[in-house]
Amino acid sequence: MSVEDTVSILKNLSELSKNLQGNLEEVHRKLIASPLKDFFPQATPEDIQRELLTRGLFNPDESPAIDEILRDLENEQVWETIRSEYKYLQQEWGGPDVPIFIYPLTKHRPIMEGVEVRKNGVSYNGLLFLFVGAKLESEELKALLAHEYHHICRMSYLNKSPYKTELLDTLIMEGMAEYAVENLYGEQWLSPWTKRYSQENCLDLWTKFFVPALKVKGVDNHFSFLYGNLAEGIPHWSGYCIGYRIVCSYIENQDINDITELFKMSAAEILKGSAFKLS
Repeated sequence: MSVEDTVSILKNLSELSKNLQGNLEEVHRKLIASPLKDFFPQATPEDIQRELLTRGLFNPDESPAIDEILRDLENEQVWETIRSEYKYLQQEWGGPDVPIFIYPLTKHRPIMEGVEVRKNGVSYNGLLFLFVGAKLESEELKALLAHEYHHICRMSYLNKSPYKTELLDTLIMEGMAEYAVENLYGEQWLSPWTKRYSQENCLDLWTKFFVPALKVKGVDNHFSFLYGNLAEGIPHWSGYCIGYRIVCSYIENQDINDITELFKMSAAEILKGSAFKLS
């Protein structure tokens, strides 16, 4: 398994969509979501399509013009860049072999820190998706892949279902992935949320909101902590920022030189050696 041939899927989708008299959503689902059924045995194709759309996959009504963005991505050698970097990361980290699906990012993009989002990724136990726009720098693509593939490596070690994953696991996983990006490509390719709050702010938020919830299980139950929930008083992106600062403080305190050592450390062990305390 490696980088999947989504180019052929996209070309087929574009051709079918332009000549279609019927349902764009159905064709979109048949070509993109239905072939993934083996990876999501408990989900319907409709469920899979809905999940990917929430993660940044282009909408069905964008299909007739998808060949335009596809041309741009091919000219920018997106698939070649990801294929080469994946091979490097797999050797560097000794990670598992997983299929990688690259698709255009939807045109309906959120604004983050005053800037339109141009990429997103999501990893599951056994496969990885990258949703990208045109005109991304090569290092930006590599950083996106590294963040998500790091999740794959960490999940392989944890061997926990998403339903049994605790909030502390998720925080540490996000922090480890960003530290890996910084280590490989430099600080400039870190996600902006890593520096959104100071260490002092993070320690206050940690004590107030996160310590009481560290045992909360289920990845879906962690989103309000990661992205923020103003109704509950949790600031935007605070969980991501805290996870990064936990990992950075652990590495600084323990003088870690080889980040692959972190893969096989429990989240509790990393927390214990960091500046973030339970009481």
